[in-house]
Amino acid sequence: MTPDIPTVMLCGCGWLGQPLGLKLRQVPINVYGTTTRSEQLPVLAAQDIDPIEFVLDKTDVANTVYSSSLLTAFTHTDVIVVNIPPGRRHLHAPPFIAGIKQLIQHAKNKNPNINIVFVSTTSVFGEMTGDVDEDTPVTPVTASGKAHAEIEQWCLNEFPKQACVVRLAGLIDEQRHPVTALVKRPSLANGKQRVNLVHKEDVIRVLVQILTTDFNHVAGRTLHLCAPEHPTRQDYYQAAAQHKGLGTLSFTRDDGIAGHGVVAEGKIVLAQKTQQWLGFKYQYSSPYDML
Repeated sequence: MTPDIPTVMLCGCGWLGQPLGLKLRQVPINVYGTTTRSEQLPVLAAQDIDPIEFVLDKTDVANTVYSSSLLTAFTHTDVIVVNIPPGRRHLHAPPFIAGIKQLIQHAKNKNPNINIVFVSTTSVFGEMTGDVDEDTPVTPVTASGKAHAEIEQWCLNEFPKQACVVRLAGLIDEQRHPVTALVKRPSLANGKQRVNLVHKEDVIRVLVQILTTDFNHVAGRTLHLCAPEHPTRQDYYQAAAQHKGLGTLSFTRDDGIAGHGVVAEGKIVLAQKTQQWLGFKYQYSSPYDML
């Protein structure tokens, strides 16, 4: 650790966290990065990220172990970025919620001045239709959506001047793209619904901006990160499959809501307020730029 420069802890240093850590080191900012896998410790260390092994038990909060190295790191950290996925299958929300709260509370107990960035998801809007923005009330349906919604509210209520929430739309890049899974399905529904996607590089750019210059400006706020263009699922994923040489997709005919012939476009995640707050411009403003 280099003295006299800020320090960030990335709780969750995987597909998003690891390249974020690399960008922060270039600023330069000191970076702690947690990983659940011991074999990743030397990988992070080789990238000048100070590695800490940490496994959040998502079934029983009492089983989570906080090492002395993690607790000591909290005391040296200016901002903690909590980006721990709940796991999509068989999530039991209460222990996951309790575990994230416990993690943040441990950090605050060790360092009352620590700031918090909670990385959330636009799945907190559930099956809403129409435009949703940073101020739209959430209506989660899935266990993951409900867990994220509760943690969001807790962070902002408990630490209104020291926490912000960053909701991500569908997070992709050229290598990790949903079309590679969609082409394996015999048919797809909801072709007229709009896509809500954001490129990993744009997310990293915003998080670096928040962590280096703009945290006080967004404290107490909920931010949205989503590309401003929203083509239909059918148009976009057909084009994506063709672009990647994956063949064609089959979409079922949309018969409308309850047979009334009104085809729902699903939800459209708006992020203009966040752009205005940060003065941010997307490098990948269209999902077609992400192919």
